[in-house]
This record gives sequence, structure tokens and C-alpha cells, in this order.
Amino acid sequence: MSEVLSQSEIDALLSAMSSGDLDTTQMHEVADEPQVRPFDFLRPSKFSKDQLRTIELLHDTFCRSAQTQLSGALRAMVEIEVVTADQVTYGEFVNSMPAPSLITIVTMEPLEGNAVVEVNLPIVFSIIDRLVGGPGTHRPKPRELTEIEHALVGGVIETLLRGFSEAWSTVVPARFRKVGTEMNPQFAQIVAPSDMVVLITFELRIGAQTGSISLCVPYLVLEPVMDRFTAQSYFSALTAGPSPEMREGIATELGSVSIPVSVELGAAELNVGDLLALAPGDVIPLSVAPGSDAVVRIGRREAFHAQPGVRGRHAAVQITGRIEDLERTLT
Repeated sequence: MSEVLSQSEIDALLSAMSSGDLDTTQMHEVADEPQVRPFDFLRPSKFSKDQLRTIELLHDTFCRSAQTQLSGALRAMVEIEVVTADQVTYGEFVNSMPAPSLITIVTMEPLEGNAVVEVNLPIVFSIIDRLVGGPGTHRPKPRELTEIEHALVGGVIETLLRGFSEAWSTVVPARFRKVGTEMNPQFAQIVAPSDMVVLITFELRIGAQTGSISLCVPYLVLEPVMDRFTAQSYFSALTAGPSPEMREGIATELGSVSIPVSVELGAAELNVGDLLALAPGDVIPLSVAPGSDAVVRIGRREAFHAQPGVRGRHAAVQITGRIEDLERTLT
């Protein structure tokens, strides 16, 4: 019976009470009876609706990041969309996977335990076909991948794992790392079949080909940080800016970036005639006096003053000061 009454049902109820046709004493007795709600011990509810919604929201970030990276790698339009985030038992998840399937077992450091990323084989073969120069339409009968095919698709899996790490960093600084690969779902037993897991399903479209990706994370892995999976915590993290872990990661990545550095000892102006008349041995006077500072450029930007010299058997400069924005504007 529906718990919400229509207006006509309310009017009929009030009319029955006024005429005495409805026994209000019996209504009170029914209301005083304890309300019993069925509980399935085989499928205990571990995740609230708010937590599942938060998990679904944070994977929208994964979709945007992963589809951009994969589009460049596969040279095709790639679209990834979250289909659902639900809680099931691990046994149900394993039984739902076809055999064979591409199953990647991953860690989520610093969280303890393993998770599973599953990509269905038809879209895997389409990806491999594109990676070797094909149109992505080659889909052989389901079979286990060869070592070469595993190596080819390994880069795509790493791209997905980086996307998961980036998305989860807004709530939990989890780093997804591959620790193993299986093709038979029965061999990917990371928790007991009765344990509850959160299952996030994605639809992957590559050109005209469509497939699915599944991320399965056991409740036991997430239990220590379950209080962070709320809409309030998620949106607070988005507005709070990068976490210290994210800042450290960004700084580490930037530390390995190569930047061109050049030193300008001086400058001179020549007309076209003088320039065309230059010959080996000619001297071009610079517009700086001996002992003056040289200018160190970072990329195209003037950054430092420096004194030229030598260090060992190499030419070198010693930084003497920073070029401030005002000075840079005036020059």
C-alpha cells in the first residue's frame, strides 16, 4: 500500500471518521504495533545513499580526465560516463563477469587491501586494434589475451589508474597501482564472496564501439575513511583547494620538468648593411660595460641578474639578484 494518500482518499477518510464508519480505536491499536523492517543478512547495507551518490560524483572527475588522455592515445573520440554506483556482494560481482575478462587487481595505498578494475573483452580488442593502426572494429571471439596484447593494453590500464588516483584524491589520497592481472573471474578472489563492495560501472565509447568498465572496491578497504564519503565533505574538499598531498605530488612532478635557461651577456644594434658585411674576426661591441651584470632568462622571461665567469672548465654565471616585475616592465 502506498504511504501517500491522494486528496480524494483523504476526503473519504475524513468523511468516514465523521460518520462513525471508521473505528479510530482500531487505528490507534494498529499504530501502536512495532514497525518491523526486513533485514537481509546475506546483503547487509554498508553504504548509505549519500555515500553512494558521493562516490558517483567523484568519478565524474575520473571520466573527464580519462577520456581526454585516452582520446590522445587512441587518436579517436573517447567518451566515458558513469552508469551507476551500487553496493553488491563480491560473489555477485564475480558471477556477473563473463569469462574470460580483463581483470586488473590494484592496491589503493595508503588504504589496506585490493580493488578490481574490469574491462570487458570486446572493447579491449577494439582498443588493441586501434593501437596497432586498425580502425578499431576487429573483435575476435572471446579468448585470453596474448603477452603482446597484454603489453599493448597495459598503457591504457595505467591511464585509467592515474585517472582514478586523481579523482579519489579530492576525498582520499589513494594511489591506484596494478599488482596483478587475471582473465578468469574465479581467480580474482580479493575478499570473501559474502563481503559487501561498492561497484561503479562506466560506459566506454570509442568511436562507434561501446563497452564497459567496472571498478569494485570492498567495504573493508573503505571502512577506515567512510566518514569522508559525504556530499558535504566532497564539496568542502573541492572548495578548499589542493590538499598537502596533492601539493607535494604537483611539486614532485614539476621538479622533473625541463625548462630552457639562457644568459644574455649584452645586446647590440646593427643595420642590414653592417649585418651583411660581417666576416670572421669582426668584433661587435655590446651595449654593456665590462663588469656589468648579465641577464638570465627562464624561457622568454628575464628572471635574474648574474656575473659571468667560469667554474672548472665550464663557462658559468653567478646569480647576483632577482629581476622584479617592476624592473622587468621598465626595461
